[in-house]
Amino acid sequence: MSTDAADRFRLRPRYLAALVAVLLPVYFICLGANTIWDANEAFYVETPRQMVETGDYVTPWFNGHERLNKPVLSYWVVAGLYQLFGVSVAVERVGIAIGAMGILVATLLVGRALHSTTVGLLAALAVASAPRVVMFARRIFIDIWITCFMALTLACFVMAWRQLERRRAWLIAMYVAMGLGVLTKGPIAIFFPVVVGAIWMAVERRWADVRQLMLLPGALIVLAIVAPWYVALYVEHGWGPILQFFVGENIGRYTGEMPSEGRGVLFYLPVLFGDLFPWAPLLVVPIALAWRRVSTDEPDDRAAIRRLLWIWIVTITAVFSFSQSKQDLYIFPVVPAVAALVAEALLTYRSGRAARAIDALIGIVAVLTIVLGAIAYRLFGSGYYALAGVGVLAAICTAGGAATFGTIVRRRRDAAVLLLAGTFVLFDYVFVARTLPSVERFKPAEPLAATILEQGGASGRVGAYEVFFPSIVYYLGRPVVELPDIDAARAFFASDQPAWALMRDGGYAELSAAIDGLCVVERRPLLEAKASDLLSGRPAADVLLVSNRCAAAR
Repeated sequence: MSTDAADRFRLRPRYLAALVAVLLPVYFICLGANTIWDANEAFYVETPRQMVETGDYVTPWFNGHERLNKPVLSYWVVAGLYQLFGVSVAVERVGIAIGAMGILVATLLVGRALHSTTVGLLAALAVASAPRVVMFARRIFIDIWITCFMALTLACFVMAWRQLERRRAWLIAMYVAMGLGVLTKGPIAIFFPVVVGAIWMAVERRWADVRQLMLLPGALIVLAIVAPWYVALYVEHGWGPILQFFVGENIGRYTGEMPSEGRGVLFYLPVLFGDLFPWAPLLVVPIALAWRRVSTDEPDDRAAIRRLLWIWIVTITAVFSFSQSKQDLYIFPVVPAVAALVAEALLTYRSGRAARAIDALIGIVAVLTIVLGAIAYRLFGSGYYALAGVGVLAAICTAGGAATFGTIVRRRRDAAVLLLAGTFVLFDYVFVARTLPSVERFKPAEPLAATILEQGGASGRVGAYEVFFPSIVYYLGRPVVELPDIDAARAFFASDQPAWALMRDGGYAELSAAIDGLCVVERRPLLEAKASDLLSGRPAADVLLVSNRCAAAR
């Protein structure tokens, strides 16, 4: 490639901004193409619906029970959207997409504070193009929004240090984001910024600057945002649910009330390098070199912010690594910092061992892209588990990975980065528009709910025996009784009322041997297959709809 041709493919801001702009619609298209993703999303579709119907915006309810294990802001956001646009799953997902836009804005600001607008745009592009981020932004409301507020807290903090003339405004915005984070998921929105900030100020010997952080006004801002709902909750329910949330839901989860079996202290390492694929594997270089200056004349503030991002990533990952309860999304708030460090490394390490290491990692990522495309085609390209568009996705991964690899071998890093980004822009659109909708045949909740409504209308009881899909509560518009054992199931079906219950084949064998008059009304596949099932093409286990009104079913 000639020098002039290479120059055309530099990572210029206008190219990066154009790619980000092209990507943004992927977060808003086809939002209604999939039914609710169990289990998490169901709570943020149904609970706000009940708020709108009952007018009770203090006490969240789900499936006939108070749902006080999370603060209320997520429900309020969706309820507000319902009031504006009507109740639907697609409208709830607009709320998730808005939270994702907040993450992109925060990432842009972090990258800009770290180095430049170009770094900010490249970091935002890395986040926006990552397929896991695209998927999370269509199904995981609360974790997208807590990541948004924690990322904005970090962004406002670093911007306050970079723009001294606007420090007051940035700090006010930081405390607003912190308060909204607390009202979204609780004290972690304060805990991590405070701990990370304290470690950073100690390392940088900036304790004298604490006086510039507006701590008292900041605390008042947070209280003004958080206190009204907690006061209203106390008036209605007393201290019980508040203590249960702060002690049981937070400390209890961390210390082992909900242990995650088989997830050891290293569980988050692959998560750290996987959430932002294809970009996160490049983190190896900046995470190793974060405490070194890029050059001898590098400004002190830039080096200090790099160390802050390192502390942010390591602290969040380390704290949750020792938690007894581990979910991959717990460390999702590190994503903007990861993206900013990777973007800066791509743009600044142009020679020496660090540059060679980054180029080698880009080559490895290109090969992995080809391999992942081949694996996807092997598992989902044909047979029982075939999904629409997987052949196209595999072709995109193969062509894009090969082009990226060939380009980086010729030492054209900027062109390779643009090719890799373009590959995943195409990937994301095909994934969202074609592949995700085809997963619906493995999601039984909505069609089973439709059968119940067709046979029994709004009457009759609905239960769940050893399998429960929270989304069916939304699709039925009434509570579902969870049946913990055979005695509960016997009492449930013994009523004169028509009754339907969800269960698996094993559960039906148990109950039909103990209870007369049961029959299978309908069965639907559920995609919970193991890797061995996918490789062999063995069909997924069915979910059964069982009733005590067999004549009507026939």
